[in-house]
Amino acid sequence: MEQTDNEHNNNREQEREYRAQNDHLDLNDLQKKWNEIQNEYRKKYPSLTSEDVDYRSGEFDSMTDRLAQRTNRTRTDIQNEINDWD
Repeated sequence: MEQTDNEHNNNREQEREYRAQNDHLDLNDLQKKWNEIQNEYRKKYPSLTSEDVDYRSGEFDSMTDRLAQRTNRTRTDIQNEINDWD
């Protein structure tokens, strides 16, 4: 149970960071959107691996950092791309 509490606290902390840094980006919305577009995203960037695009609860930032590194962009670029994906 302690791990679940820690994950919950990490999620809440990430949410606060996102709101502070990006008024228009909401962590929960980005995660939901990511789950919907992940396959399309991998088609656009075929060099990405399953390990690059997978994340566990509380580790969305780590995943977007990996994507940013693999595509030579910033985390904010990745987050905006996910947010704006049609």
